[in-house]
Amino acid sequence: MNEWNDGYFTSDTYTYGYYRELNPTFQNFCLLINGFAAPELNESSNHCELGFGQGVAVNFHAAATPGKFYGTDFNPAHAAHANELCNASKCNAKFFDDSFEQMLNRDDLPQFDSISLHGIWSWISTENQKIIVEFAKKFLKPGGVFYNSYNCYPGWAAKSPLRELLILYDKFVGETESNTVKRVDGALNFTKELLSKNPIYARTIPGLEKTLAEMTKENHNYLAHEFFNRDWICMYFTEVAEILSAAKLDFACTAQPLDLLDQANFDPEAIEFLNKIQNPIMKEQAKDYFINRQFRKDIFVRGARKLSQAERRNRLMNMNFVLMTTADIDMKCVVARGEITFNNPDFEKAIEFLRSDNYRPKKFFDLLKNNPSVNVSNIEQIINFLVSTDKMMPCQTEETIKKVKANCDRLNNYLIKRAENVGEINGLASPVIGGAYPIGRFEQIFIDSYKNGVRKSEDLAKRAWKIVESQGQRLLKDGKTVESAEENLKLFDEMAKKFLNLMLPIVKALQIV
Repeated sequence: MNEWNDGYFTSDTYTYGYYRELNPTFQNFCLLINGFAAPELNESSNHCELGFGQGVAVNFHAAATPGKFYGTDFNPAHAAHANELCNASKCNAKFFDDSFEQMLNRDDLPQFDSISLHGIWSWISTENQKIIVEFAKKFLKPGGVFYNSYNCYPGWAAKSPLRELLILYDKFVGETESNTVKRVDGALNFTKELLSKNPIYARTIPGLEKTLAEMTKENHNYLAHEFFNRDWICMYFTEVAEILSAAKLDFACTAQPLDLLDQANFDPEAIEFLNKIQNPIMKEQAKDYFINRQFRKDIFVRGARKLSQAERRNRLMNMNFVLMTTADIDMKCVVARGEITFNNPDFEKAIEFLRSDNYRPKKFFDLLKNNPSVNVSNIEQIINFLVSTDKMMPCQTEETIKKVKANCDRLNNYLIKRAENVGEINGLASPVIGGAYPIGRFEQIFIDSYKNGVRKSEDLAKRAWKIVESQGQRLLKDGKTVESAEENLKLFDEMAKKFLNLMLPIVKALQIV
């Protein structure tokens, strides 16, 4: 490897996104609901993230989860930012700017309870994929979790030539342009113009222009890292499963709990067909054809152990859960085959139960104990649905929450102070869920004011406006800049009212405030 970036796009740093699939608490929930044992999360646990980008997710998890976290991203700017966040929380973590090969050859790493990589596998070379397999073989404990997300076929089959058009332009024209936005725009415009000439390719693949239009709305740094790397390897699920088997990794489930409910994803004829397939790997691949999946979020285990139905149900009913929204909720969601609605007679009882006592985390065992008419199978479906749609999250134990809260508070104080100037990281750490809750820049400023005794919306608005005005900034309304102080204050007051009425009960339950 002659170049430190090994063909990866490094002209600009990556975005500041957060991905709950990297959260060990969430990963363990996915395993549990699918009937698999998971490593216990405690102070002796060790976790690793390979290719952590700006280090946002790994720092939220390192602050909010017991144990020690390790990670690497070979972009030194990313590693520096990750360590900056780590220093703020004083969490137990070590972050490097090593290549995957250098990480493999380190002699100071422990055996890990989990190794995770999000959005890495498809954008690295075959050589680096082999190194990651060797890393898992060397450092993942028996029973340890391996999370991997990647682009896949058949969903990408029609669109992969579109990516080749973008990279074609960038290779021969765009690389002479140092500005990332212009570089990406040039490739998008070239591709748009080519498609407008109605080539046979475009005529045989419906929806390409819509796909391209949606891409133009994306963050250009994200698009550059997604489409402009030298390596881009799209695979079928079966190929990935076979490669990872060399590290004794067994496929357990996806990190998308709704995948467990066949009736949500397939019509009756498809379910009948799939149920005839005995081999789990073959069945999983067949599912991808039915929904034309283009991105997978997979959880593998080094020696997966199945739980009995009784043990799985007992653990699930005795796990704490917390509602993540104060908004009205129904059992509707959009999946690959369109909008679906679940008819669950116990749904309203469950929601009322979760909202009681100021949204405090609760065990569904208590609902079942106090309501003998409630069906436990209905509760399992409700749990799956609410977590899948981000309306509820599994929680850590009360003992764990107490141990990690100080780390979360320190990280949140740092992020809130930073939010006075920039809005890059839209989330704060919750010791309750072991990860981040999405909170925007202005809501973070409101939280700071609230923690300092400000309770009225007009006072929250005045302080937020003072901070923004001092920086020469203004709010936007309908895509246009709002110039007058009065109108800016009015908009801030509206946001503050929503914060007090809708968000505050949740952030209190999550022990962010």
